[in-house]
Amino acid sequence: MSTIKYKILNIFSHPIPAFFLFGTLAFFITVAFMHESDKNVWKIEKHNLDTTIKAYSSYSSGAEVKDSDVTHKTGSYVSARIRTFAFNTGDTRSECIGRLSETELHFNDMSIIRICQNKLPSIGEYAGKDTLTSIFPILSPTDELLGIRIRTNSETPPPSLFDTFRSLSGIIGILSIVLISAVLGSLLSVLAKKYLIELPTIARYDDLTGYLRRDAFFMAANKALNISDFTKHPVCMILIDIDHFKRVNDTFGHSAGDYALKFVADILKRSFRREDIFGRIGGDEFAIVLPNMDLDDAYIVVERARARINDNHYEASNGNRINLTVSIGLVKYNIAEEGLIDVMKRADENLYIAKKNRNTVAK
Repeated sequence: MSTIKYKILNIFSHPIPAFFLFGTLAFFITVAFMHESDKNVWKIEKHNLDTTIKAYSSYSSGAEVKDSDVTHKTGSYVSARIRTFAFNTGDTRSECIGRLSETELHFNDMSIIRICQNKLPSIGEYAGKDTLTSIFPILSPTDELLGIRIRTNSETPPPSLFDTFRSLSGIIGILSIVLISAVLGSLLSVLAKKYLIELPTIARYDDLTGYLRRDAFFMAANKALNISDFTKHPVCMILIDIDHFKRVNDTFGHSAGDYALKFVADILKRSFRREDIFGRIGGDEFAIVLPNMDLDDAYIVVERARARINDNHYEASNGNRINLTVSIGLVKYNIAEEGLIDVMKRADENLYIAKKNRNTVAK
């Protein structure tokens, strides 16, 4: 694959660059065709203005007059029919009245006298409702009546759905909007897919400590016990409680309490193995499952973790130095003889014993 093709594919594979690329392209295409549409409207309106100017200027024109009948659009939904009647007889008044009577226009006597006798313009709804008709006499330099010009403006029928697709600018505008919407939809779908993929992980883990939430921990712990039943490999369970945690909250505030939880959780995480199962099952209570580890080995690891917490400290936001300790209850799972609730109950009993002295491990 060529370097250029690779770079293009690389851009398309990333939602944000693709979004801006297609968005920019659609923007310029839309602007170009909207500009072209505006130019077409301008041309129509200019033609309309030129025709009006011509009609007024012909009122006293000495140019040759010829019969004509032209219809053109003066707007999106308005059309103008312009008719010119040339008078060829000497009795222009009678010819004027006769030619007007042949049209579909409806006049009263005063309008006819105004046009054909007084040689003055007349404007009204002569062609019916929602129309406007302007009639201008065409005069010679000596004020003789040479003819008349009739301009009738009328509405076209309301646009249908099909009419929307008849103009090129309309089609391009629709396609541009569809393109932008499609790109936005694609981007949203990628973000939604990413969110849905991450949602189970987000729901399983505690935001503060990164440990499994209570329900997720129970599921993982049960799975570890079931594997132990099958393999007969030892499993140990520990429950951990931060000593005097309420005092930390009451003295230094809840932000200090949150930091204490994260501080202890981080040390515990570094003290155990990657395959161990960590859970936050209460406010300041943690549980850890240690697969493939006997009680004596587990005690060594747990005691080392307790000592690390005891030997470290952190500073609260007000600068106070806080020392933390934990009490830990440790038990070994009796393979195929008990369930998770039983194991945790025994671990909780040992935790109760450890909390009597604080900063100890009871097994």
